[in-house]
Amino acid sequence: MSREPPRSLRAIEQPAEIDRLLALWGKAFDEKSIPARQRPRLKPMGPGRREGFTQWGAKVGGMEMNISLEEVTANRWRIDHGNQGALATLDGQPVLLRQWYVKRAPTDASLTAAEIAQVSEEPPFYVTPGVHRGTPTERRLYQIVAMPEADVAAIREQTAAAIARHAAAMEKFGFA
Repeated sequence: MSREPPRSLRAIEQPAEIDRLLALWGKAFDEKSIPARQRPRLKPMGPGRREGFTQWGAKVGGMEMNISLEEVTANRWRIDHGNQGALATLDGQPVLLRQWYVKRAPTDASLTAAEIAQVSEEPPFYVTPGVHRGTPTERRLYQIVAMPEADVAAIREQTAAAIARHAAAMEKFGFA
């Protein structure tokens, strides 16, 4: 079976929009009956790991999705691919994404499209920043975690499926 090459999605790089979309995603799990491990833990926008960067934290089901933006100019931001998470648009709809990588000796490693195909039927995506610096951006592949503007049931289902895909990748290619 031949697969299409991964599509490239445009990154969402506006801090206010990232705040809004992460809040929508988290709100879908705002129910006491949902076990704590299955509810996203969000860290609001704060300083990044380096000067000039801003970072948001998100974790659910053992899957971390920190999102970081670099401030290029006063009103222009660029996604930092050094973090696991991203928000992008797919066919006009915002999507929360997580990089396909696993912990394995000696360091963490990004998965290839061939490896991803062994654990998931869902196609991987690239994320392209809006501000280019002449360097290739299509090195890391992402999976969809959820579409934050979908209905609550769909968001929960999408997130659970992403957690299961991540666990399958860790089991096959990572180490505990």
